[in-house]
Amino acid sequence: MGRTPYRHFFVAILLGVLDVHLPLNVEAIRRMVSTKLGKEVSWNTVKKYLEELVEEGKAEKIRAGKILMYKKRII
Repeated sequence: MGRTPYRHFFVAILLGVLDVHLPLNVEAIRRMVSTKLGKEVSWNTVKKYLEELVEEGKAEKIRAGKILMYKKRII
């Protein structure tokens, strides 16, 4: 039995950080994920997996002017 792919592990943490009512920007999400993991996580990694969650319909992208924010989608 192999190890769990990083994608599954990371997506579960992202979904745990996202809120249904309060949208957060990528930097705020990155800080929260880094705190949970106990190590620094790249901004690009967080953005990549957030975009995948948006495509899967598990997260919602909100544009506020030039700022992109994300929140968990109510399923």
